[in-house]
Amino acid sequence: MITHLNYKLIVLEARKRQIISINPNDYSTNILLQDQSGTPDGIVFNPNDQLFYWTNMGADFDAWDGYIQHCNLDGKDTGFTVKIGDTHTPKQIQLDQRTNYLYWCDREGMKIERCAIETGKVEFLLDTQDMYLDEEKENRHCVGIALDIQNNRIFWTMKGPPKSGTGRLLCAPFDFNDKQAVINSSQIKIVYDHLPEPIDLELDYKNDYLYWSDRGAEPDGNSLNRLQLSTLSNKEVVVRGFDETIGFTVDADHHLAFVADKMGHVYQANLQTKEKKVIFTSENGAFTGLIKVG
Repeated sequence: MITHLNYKLIVLEARKRQIISINPNDYSTNILLQDQSGTPDGIVFNPNDQLFYWTNMGADFDAWDGYIQHCNLDGKDTGFTVKIGDTHTPKQIQLDQRTNYLYWCDREGMKIERCAIETGKVEFLLDTQDMYLDEEKENRHCVGIALDIQNNRIFWTMKGPPKSGTGRLLCAPFDFNDKQAVINSSQIKIVYDHLPEPIDLELDYKNDYLYWSDRGAEPDGNSLNRLQLSTLSNKEVVVRGFDETIGFTVDADHHLAFVADKMGHVYQANLQTKEKKVIFTSENGAFTGLIKVG
């Protein structure tokens, strides 16, 4: 039996441009921030300064009009961390809280990027536009990112065209303590390819898993997936039957996952029984990033 969960879920509502807080115990909700512009996508919380940071893909996915904003826990004191146009279409975002660096994938920009929170100056860690030149350009689009700081690696997804089955999960060595570090393209490893359409990533060190969402075609798409982190093997589809899966977060202690999809649903899934249920719906909504805070 699940005891009281001592955290909140924070989800981005991309179509309505809102940040929403969900209580996972009674599924009550509260709008933290609304009436935003562009298309918010990925979100992270920084315990060092008690601020949320989220990416925005901008209004035109073909233009350099992306940016990163921040606000406090009440949705107030908003500001820009990365200025409009300093990134293209930023997607999932992660934080190295030891160094106060933000890391994210830039989809149409075809890059993996980072910045120090204090400066907001964007650094390019990898340019993917010269990879897989004999394939569709969407195969060069980076989307999800995970920082394996314990093992000095970065993981990311390249989703491929919609429902194409050409998505990839990749990783490469990375020195997070080196302010001059970049991703060496010769050291990139394809962990899995021919995935339906992999999106966001999350690490579970406690149970030795790397999780990812997939919004591609069934039977293996629209799913939550995982593999064994230490061996990068034993891939499995954990839960199926979502509707354009995007953001998610894992509660390893209680064997739960919370999953958001682009059709306006937030689910709670039991990672042992594989059962799932909808805990929040936004009519005509579209959820992207989802994290837990607390």
